[in-house]
Order: sequence, then C-alpha cells, then structure tokens
Amino acid sequence: MAKTYSELEAWAIFIGALIIGVVLTSLFWAFITIPEDVKKIEKEIKNASQTINIEKPNDFIIFCQKVDGVPNWDNTGLRQCIVGDSSEKNLIVMNLLCKKFNLSLSYGSFGVKCEGKV
Repeated sequence: MAKTYSELEAWAIFIGALIIGVVLTSLFWAFITIPEDVKKIEKEIKNASQTINIEKPNDFIIFCQKVDGVPNWDNTGLRQCIVGDSSEKNLIVMNLLCKKFNLSLSYGSFGVKCEGKV
C-alpha cells in the first residue's frame, strides 16, 4: 500500500533533497576544478620528499668523539667540535682536527673549539 505524505512532509523532502543536491554538486565541482598550481605544488612536494638524502659527516663525528669532543653539524656545511678542557694536548689535537677539515681554531673559557663551514 502506498503511503501518502502531507503537504509539509512533501516540502521537507523536497528542500532536503535540494540541499543534498547542492552540497554534492559543490563537492564535485571543488574536486574536479583543483587549480593547476596546487596540483603542481603537491607533485613537487611528493617528489622532493622522495629525493631527500641525509648524509652525516661520519669522519668528522668519529674524529671529534675520539678526542672526547662534542660534534655539532648541520645541512649548510657547519662543522663544530668542542672539547671542554683547554690543555696543551687538546690544543695540539684540535689544531690537527681543524687543519684536516679546514676549520678555524679558538679557545677560551669554553675549552677548545674547531668550527667553520666546509
């Protein structure tokens, strides 16, 4: 048996369907009309995230740790090794480290430090 709707129920169904139709159409157009710039940026981000290659300066880090120093480095080429004790032995060893990696030597109350950009 078919159900009959009152006039108010029929208008409610019509307005509800109209709202759902507008929302779905808006979502459809928003999805298919993504600007080319956004697509290009998303593609570049995806490609860039796959090509990142992080290389640690292992020889510098190992050398600095052997002289009981604290190595610091970053992706711009900065290399820094700090030894807390500024004894004559440490000055000689750190001078060797600085010459090997072409860094500058400084010493003071912080100890002995080799730093610079490679």
